[in-house]
Amino acid sequence: MKLLKSRRVIICLIVLSGVCINTVISQKPHQKFKKIQKYIDEATEGALTGVVIYVKSPKYGKWIGTSGYSDIENNIHLKEDAIFSLASIGKTYNAVAALKLIEEGKIGLNDPISKYLSSEIIEGIPNAKQVTVKHLLGHTSGFHNYNRHPELNKLYLSGNLKLDTLSHINALRRYAYGVYPHTKPVGTYQYSSTNYLLLTMVIDKVLPEGHAAYLRQHVLNENGFTNSYYKQTPPTNLVNHYGDINKDNTIENLSAETIETTNWYSGDDGVYAPIEEAADFLQKLMHGEILNKDTLKTMMTWNDDKNPNYGLGLMADKGFPYKFLVGHSGRGIGITTDLYYFPKQEMTIAVFCNTGLRSGTKDVSNTYYKMRNKIMKKLFLF
Repeated sequence: MKLLKSRRVIICLIVLSGVCINTVISQKPHQKFKKIQKYIDEATEGALTGVVIYVKSPKYGKWIGTSGYSDIENNIHLKEDAIFSLASIGKTYNAVAALKLIEEGKIGLNDPISKYLSSEIIEGIPNAKQVTVKHLLGHTSGFHNYNRHPELNKLYLSGNLKLDTLSHINALRRYAYGVYPHTKPVGTYQYSSTNYLLLTMVIDKVLPEGHAAYLRQHVLNENGFTNSYYKQTPPTNLVNHYGDINKDNTIENLSAETIETTNWYSGDDGVYAPIEEAADFLQKLMHGEILNKDTLKTMMTWNDDKNPNYGLGLMADKGFPYKFLVGHSGRGIGITTDLYYFPKQEMTIAVFCNTGLRSGTKDVSNTYYKMRNKIMKKLFLF
């Protein structure tokens, strides 16, 4: 009996050892990631301050790679749990908040925005009487992009916005009212942050607590994103954000300016998150864990079936070598973010960089896009 028992123990140990060995093997990073690490190291040795990349797929498993610095001044290297401003990826979070309210029956997707917004706004912005909530979500209102207004853009790129002196309604008055030359016909796709500022004003009209509190509770907290924030500066782990607004090939610390804009912009920006939580948000969304099936289908109804580039808060692209992607990107004076899901490969890729392309020289943008292109080719081609 003792011998039989000992044999069983040995067999169990062998089986368990096999499981452990298999687990170790499955957790070993794919060889492609060595090359990708090299690409991001080359980029941070060049024009970029810090880069973190997240990849997850059935084929390659999950991997997070970091390179460079979260804080140049104090020589602090970038870590996996570093929190970034997400810039325009915030539009996807706000679209989800709006679509949840549509599921709850508190807002109608095809409601005219005149049902919720003041007559001043409707009269002030060209064609606003014809625009619906769906037009706002899909950037098909034709509205001029207020934050690309030459005057506001100049202040933004110089770091002199002083947003504590500017209300959202005054921003519309100065930079959106009566702007006809850049206004397109209703139903025409034109990417415009004006849509998402107005979207949050719609939500604020129907919710006593406001859109920000709703997003924090029902999009972030209820889905377990405890290290993500909306229009609130994270207490810890926030990276410094850098750029070159003087275009003198000298990187400047633009953290104060990035925090100012992230906390002020409404709907079109505002989210801070570590890369893994942002990736989990997109994955949960794509897997139907945040919105119901029909709502997600509506969200992924593209403006152009043959050449899709936007749905309702989601970017889309058909391209070589990946065939199709869904997600969003963000560009600021101190931040560059890309967050994509590839349905055919069931792959999620996120690339966050704390150097801004909107304020940078061609050297900065060329370094970023060269790095990103190499990453894509390595993951999808060879």
